[in-house]
Amino acid sequence: MIIRSLILTVALGPYLYYGTKDTLFHFRGRRVTLVEHLLHVGVAVAIVAAIASAYRGRTGSMIVGLLLFLLVGATDEYVYHRNLPEHETDLHAKGHMALLMFVIVSVATQWFAGQPWAASMGLSR
Repeated sequence: MIIRSLILTVALGPYLYYGTKDTLFHFRGRRVTLVEHLLHVGVAVAIVAAIASAYRGRTGSMIVGLLLFLLVGATDEYVYHRNLPEHETDLHAKGHMALLMFVIVSVATQWFAGQPWAASMGLSR
């Protein structure tokens, strides 16, 4: 379980990096409205719930958190992210790709943890 947590932490690093850069950009680069800030809080709550579920090995709960993230994030993208500067669009794309990589690593390590030989590698549940 410790090995799996370490793997997930390494996989989470790029998402935390780009997410932090994007958050800081909203305070320094492009000022956002209160409503957009509230949507970002919803995105943060959903993604923290999904990430926490991933660490606990609860794939179903992780998917629910990701679906909530998708709903709130898509609303934010559709309403507020039209005609954004190229720099911010690039930042969002890299953040989304980093999150996808984390989800793939999470599902893969959860699958490995269920295999009979996983205990010998420190991946068992």
